[in-house]
Amino acid sequence: MTTLTYCKGLPTPADELNELGFTDFEMFLEAYAPIFRAASVETVNHLLLNTGFKKSDWNTHLQQTYGINKRHANGVISSAKGRVDGAKEHRILYIKTLEGKIKWFYRT
Repeated sequence: MTTLTYCKGLPTPADELNELGFTDFEMFLEAYAPIFRAASVETVNHLLLNTGFKKSDWNTHLQQTYGINKRHANGVISSAKGRVDGAKEHRILYIKTLEGKIKWFYRT
């Protein structure tokens, strides 16, 4: 049975908005996004190039390089590791599909 769900955003009170029309949290996200992206790109490259990955050392490197706290650095590492692992798994499945070892069935 299909269920339709949705989330309705509640209007933000005017006293919580700054001069630009954003909340403090929205301003934080806008400022943090480029830092997270740069740290993620560097982490993905590091994971792809190095066979020996020491999470604690890399966590310290991210904290010192990008000025982020330990929790944010762990988030960057987890996100990048998930992307790398997912890409590797997808590549293996794609090669098996091309070799004809996996057959895909589509329901119509």
